[in-house]
Amino acid sequence: MVRLVPVSRERSATTRLLAAVAVIMLAAGAVAAVAVATPGGAAAAPAASAPGVTVYPGMEVRRSEIVGGKVEISRCTVGLTGMIGTARYAVTAGHCYRNGVVTDKKSNPIGWYEFHRPDEGLTFGFSLIRLYDGVGVAASMGSFGLSSVDMKPQMDQEVCKLGATTGWSCGTLTEITKRYLYATHTLGAEGGDSGAVVYRQTSDGQAAFVGILVAFDQDAGHSAVVEPADWLFDQIDKYGPTRDNPFVWYRV
Repeated sequence: MVRLVPVSRERSATTRLLAAVAVIMLAAGAVAAVAVATPGGAAAAPAASAPGVTVYPGMEVRRSEIVGGKVEISRCTVGLTGMIGTARYAVTAGHCYRNGVVTDKKSNPIGWYEFHRPDEGLTFGFSLIRLYDGVGVAASMGSFGLSSVDMKPQMDQEVCKLGATTGWSCGTLTEITKRYLYATHTLGAEGGDSGAVVYRQTSDGQAAFVGILVAFDQDAGHSAVVEPADWLFDQIDKYGPTRDNPFVWYRV
């Protein structure tokens, strides 16, 4: 399913059709319905209070809902983890938001969508998944992890991503604005990749967070569209759960 959204480019007089802004998520088909109750700077990630699921950048997350008597599953990807006050969150794309419990791909409950700022054209928001007590949190993506944030990405810079559908892939930045970045189609962007962590490798073998994957532009050769870190953090601090406590991202 693809929705075409007409938008005006910030630095161009031309108009493009941005494809899949609200639907880089795929329905996984009919599955058995399960009743689940719904509860109403940088910091080192805390250890999990109990063995179980650990949430990390690049992890697949799912939200199930009944539509027409069938359970539809929307899939997205975690882009970042962090804290606001004492509450722990996973961050993903604004259009991923759905009411109710969020699970990993094995149906283990990890939390629920608590706050979001919807996407509007090329002005992108965010969704915050409030994590349950006992769920582990990490900034690691395996052999390396997020150790810094790149607030000033550069043209022709190589960036990479980890998404639930297309996995690991890299591309080059071709356009930079305050609200969004464009990268070559080789970065990859398909259904389920929404919210995927986008980063650049650092000289110490770790990764600098660049932003989250939010869309692709089919009129620009399937170019990947990224919400930059600076804009994302500003949106969370302005429209998140509280202005008293800023969003603090987890690092390795």
